[in-house]
Amino acid sequence: MLPNFRGIKENFVTTVKTISVIIPNFNHGNLVEKSIRSTFEQSSPPDEVIVIDDGSTDDSVKRLKKLAKEIPNLKLYLCKENRGALVAGMIGVRESKGDILFFRAADDILPYESIKLGREAFQKYPESQIAFGEILFFRDKITNGTVESLALSNETSFFSPKSLIELWKPDFNLPEPACFVKKRALLEQGGLFEEAKWYSGWLCFTSIALKYGITFIPKVLNTFRLDANSYGTANLRNKSTQKKVLRFLINRVMNLEKDLKDKFIDSGAFSIFGEPLKNLLNEEKRTLPKNSNLLINNALPREYLGTGLPQYGIAGVIVRRLLELRQKIDFIKRINDPKIAIYGAGTQTLIILEIWKRLRLPKLSLVTVSETNAVNTFHNLPIVGINSLEEREIDLFILSSKSFELEMASKLDDLYPSTNRISFWVKELTRIIEQP
Repeated sequence: MLPNFRGIKENFVTTVKTISVIIPNFNHGNLVEKSIRSTFEQSSPPDEVIVIDDGSTDDSVKRLKKLAKEIPNLKLYLCKENRGALVAGMIGVRESKGDILFFRAADDILPYESIKLGREAFQKYPESQIAFGEILFFRDKITNGTVESLALSNETSFFSPKSLIELWKPDFNLPEPACFVKKRALLEQGGLFEEAKWYSGWLCFTSIALKYGITFIPKVLNTFRLDANSYGTANLRNKSTQKKVLRFLINRVMNLEKDLKDKFIDSGAFSIFGEPLKNLLNEEKRTLPKNSNLLINNALPREYLGTGLPQYGIAGVIVRRLLELRQKIDFIKRINDPKIAIYGAGTQTLIILEIWKRLRLPKLSLVTVSETNAVNTFHNLPIVGINSLEEREIDLFILSSKSFELEMASKLDDLYPSTNRISFWVKELTRIIEQP
């Protein structure tokens, strides 16, 4: 059994002093040295690196002992038998002295600025308990890898639990190998649970994020070597084990304090489990915890007032807002050949286009942007510069940007002060003039 930590009531808003990197290793003797050296050869090295050899049968131990003699801040813990990365990780937590923990795999390479960026994030937002960034996935060569990013912001930013829930989208998943987490927060959640197996990190980190908020760093913080035979990948193929894990996760969340449980429900965080979660509900509904259907249903694409759209994340916010305004914008139907412009050409616009179509709202006319470029169309809609619309009569503007709604509204106030407009995030920016 893994240690269970409870009752931590210290002040969580603290100045970050030390960072501990935890690296479980099992039979990566040919790669672990390079991984460890990349961890120490940082622009701002960690205060300690703890390597837990999980009963390796190759030459890992020999290599690690040699490195430990060479590097003073390398702490080596040897397990007599293989107990799995999860147990090894919690041994690292137990042995660590740092305020901040960073978990890594023994076959990955750490980018040069990673630790520095993690330190700076917590210095900038001391109230944050977890900070994460982008991750680069690769198989043989890092140069052929692909970057995965949740792209929450173009600069290091803190998101409160409320704003995080609003941003949550299907399959949103914190990249554990690119997460810095405060040790106190991890222990408060009980650490890593054996019963959760390969999703133990997801359960712990998601709980922390939903309870305290999260800091996003728009940089690659770690690399991850893809392996078809890895622990998590291999076990995901075992349907029986998968059901046991899902059942444990549901039970665990449904027994959390009410506020945190409600945040899990509202966020739709369980969407990462997709079809297996739906199957579990259909097969074992009677044996699941009371009201767990709320947790499950909010995580699955389901009918929302007949739209066929999910209730959570950006899409959910847009759906609810358009349904609120549906009657107010009915005047559009009375206009012959109405001109409806979407202001913004980013990811949110793609979501709006899909929702608009499903709600069967009046046909959209064009996309307008602040600065035009060589691209003339956006998903078959013409792109027109916002300053080039003087001779066009626009009946309705749709503001399409969470970060720049205020700036967009100000621009429209200058150029088209009496034109109707819809906002999604700052509702006060919406302006609908009653039509005769």
